[in-house]
Amino acid sequence: MADQPGVAVQGDQGMSAQSLDGLLRIPLPLPRIRIRPWWFPVQELRNPLVFYLEAWLADSIFGPDRATIPEIEWMNQVLLTVDIVDAGNLVEITIFGQPRVQNRVRSMLLSLASRHREHRARDEKMKQLEEFLKERASRPQTPQLPVA
Repeated sequence: MADQPGVAVQGDQGMSAQSLDGLLRIPLPLPRIRIRPWWFPVQELRNPLVFYLEAWLADSIFGPDRATIPEIEWMNQVLLTVDIVDAGNLVEITIFGQPRVQNRVRSMLLSLASRHREHRARDEKMKQLEEFLKERASRPQTPQLPVA
């Protein structure tokens, strides 16, 4: 009877076998502990550079799953951590590496953030223009009298 789907599993939990199977299929979150890559010197972990960006910008730069971080790290020979703070509105970006490389990577990320802000502002203006034109086209046209 306990082998049948939907039958309660023995115990105080009162969960069905189907519910337990569903829970077991949920992927576990990635561990927060990272192993230092072989190419990264230990002494460069001492003085990280920290700055903050809006969360939507971090999603635009790094991708929603942060997939581009390893590529950025490898290409620039830095380590990056991107942690959500302030109830998901901000992210804290920590850059480990040589000071000049930290500054270069920060400058690159801030430049990308500026481009994404400009693109978003331009998209919002285009939406406003489209709405204005749709509204204007739906109004009945009154003939304009020529000015003499």
